[in-house]
Amino acid sequence: MKKITLISLLMLSAAFSQLRVGADISREMNLEGLAAEKSEGMGITLGYEKMLLGLLGAGGEFTLGGDEGPDMIYGYGVAKVPVGLPMFRGIVRMGYSLPVGEDGDMYKAGLAYGAGLRFKFPVQPIGVEVLYTIHNLEMKDQGDGFAELLSELGFTWNVMNITATYNF
Repeated sequence: MKKITLISLLMLSAAFSQLRVGADISREMNLEGLAAEKSEGMGITLGYEKMLLGLLGAGGEFTLGGDEGPDMIYGYGVAKVPVGLPMFRGIVRMGYSLPVGEDGDMYKAGLAYGAGLRFKFPVQPIGVEVLYTIHNLEMKDQGDGFAELLSELGFTWNVMNITATYNF
């Protein structure tokens, strides 16, 4: 009986999981009060989400920022709500992003939030999402007057991403 219960729990657990692979199509760096600066190149995102009954869940992503963007770990809570046809869902995400790698030494973790739209046929396991995420980061105190000035301005990293998803 214990084995059957354990196997059932594992199957239900996997039933609402999602693997994610995405590409950044637009990336901007904003310093408060200054014009946005677009970054060249493309970032690649790998992630995993665990949903509860398909509506609420938690997820994590790792983004390779490429030549001009920070590598980042993003942990978040997610809500997916029906929008119009059953193939579409609105997505709202909120969590924390932590720059790692070379940029990890320059920035502190910060609040991140985003929204998007998902398209997936009800029976198929593969879907496509378009997401816009804003990562609010702060520069670490490095004892440099210029760095302190920049940290006071407020720094955001805005990303438009297209993601292919696979549901278990």
